[in-house]
Amino acid sequence: MTRSQTLRQGLERYYTQNPDFVRDRDLQVGWINVPWRDLQRHDIMHVVTGYSTAIDDEMRLIGFLLTALTRRRPWTYYLQSLGVLVEVLWRACWHQTIGSATVYRPDEILRFYITGARQGLTVRPAIDAYIDPKTVLDQDLDILRQQYGIANAGAWDV
Repeated sequence: MTRSQTLRQGLERYYTQNPDFVRDRDLQVGWINVPWRDLQRHDIMHVVTGYSTAIDDEMRLIGFLLTALTRRRPWTYYLQSLGVLVEVLWRACWHQTIGSATVYRPDEILRFYITGARQGLTVRPAIDAYIDPKTVLDQDLDILRQQYGIANAGAWDV
C-alpha cells in the first residue's frame, strides 16, 4: 500500500521527474501566452488524476479537463482542449511522432481523449476552473481524489 502524500509533495515529484517543464513563469507558445497559473493548474491535474506526461495520458488528461471542470471558465480552455486534440490527430494522420518516438493511429488518439472525457463526466462536484492552487497544495491527495470521485492512474504517487 502506498503512503498518502500531499498535493504539494506529488507536484514536487512531478517536477523532479520533468525538470525541463516551465515552472513559476508564463510560457510563450508562438503568439500565445499561457499564464503560469494555468500551467500550474494543468500540472496539478496531472498529479491528482495520476496521468503521466506520455501522449496517451496527456490526451486522457486533456479530455478529462474538458468535462471535469466547471462550465464557468475561460473560453481559452475549450480552445486549448479541442485545439490540442486536432493538432495531435493531424500528426497521427500523417504518421508523425507525437512527444516520443511512438507513432499513434488517429483512432488511438481519439480513444485516449474520449476515455479521459468519460472519466471527467464522473467527477462530482465539478472542479472549479478558477481554483487557487494555494488553497489545495497542502491537502492530502487521497482526500482530494475522494472529494471529487477521481480514479487515480498512479503515475505520481510514491
